Amino acid sequence: REESSGINAEYGGDTVIVRREGTLEPLVIKPDAQYQLTAGLFRHNDIVGKPFGSKMYSHNKKFSITLLAPTPELWTLALPHRTQILYASDISLVCLMLELAPGSVVVESGTGSGSLTHALARAVGTTGHVHTHEFHKERCETARSEFTSHGLEGMVTCYHKNVCQDGFAVTDCADAVFLDLPCPWEAIPHTIYAFSPDGGRICSFSPCIEQVQKACAALAQYGFQEIQTLEGIERQYQLSRKRIWEPFVGNQRHKKFRSDQRSGDKASTGWLNAYVKGGPKKDGVGHTGYLTFATLPAKELLRSE
Repeated sequence: REESSGINAEYGGDTVIVRREGTLEPLVIKPDAQYQLTAGLFRHNDIVGKPFGSKMYSHNKKFSITLLAPTPELWTLALPHRTQILYASDISLVCLMLELAPGSVVVESGTGSGSLTHALARAVGTTGHVHTHEFHKERCETARSEFTSHGLEGMVTCYHKNVCQDGFAVTDCADAVFLDLPCPWEAIPHTIYAFSPDGGRICSFSPCIEQVQKACAALAQYGFQEIQTLEGIERQYQLSRKRIWEPFVGNQRHKKFRSDQRSGDKASTGWLNAYVKGGPKKDGVGHTGYLTFATLPAKELLRSE
């Protein structure tokens, strides 16, 4: 039986994550709408009131889906990609190394598909805030709509702004700054004004090492300390069942196997008991990018230096 979280799906509320055949899809519940699949359809009116975590069957009872609440982890796997996104391994490292806690104020650029923004909002909680910036107008408007649909409008503010040219929309308030930009070294001078007087932590995500080199040089130039670059490589393991042959001599193994096949004797087909083997997946996410972290000391110390 599927365990329920006790929260129900509602019209126009949080996006529902639908799990089917090992895939995740976002679904916004609308009156009288239908979720159509080749194996059957699901009426949105029937989904309303269902607790997250419950299983729901199609109208013909031949197919089922599972309704899930849109947590940051699930949203990262199900969201519509407008840009390249950060995944769980990088997101967890960012939240840890930026020392985020309830009440923290984070300044982000750019917003992109909003994968990291959802995790940042949960980390800072209702007493903190995320100020995220996106230079592409349509992406910014779409992200705002998603944040509102997910109930994050009180914790996230999305600005349409090119921070590399115009700087950030907020000043003297950030405990942490995150940059996911093609040219982060152009935005680093503007981060000084975004940080609170006590300074804080910064992270820059870049897929290429040449970007990292220029970003590190800019960080050192503007007084950042404890500069370090990390790369998180995710390696997933999977379990599989294996069987081995009994050690027969010569070609007796093949004769015995053919004889057992004809007789239908499954107990003596030449196989030992199956065993479970674990090993890394052959395909998976490899290099995603480099995460460069640094600390900005209190601004009074910067002026004294």
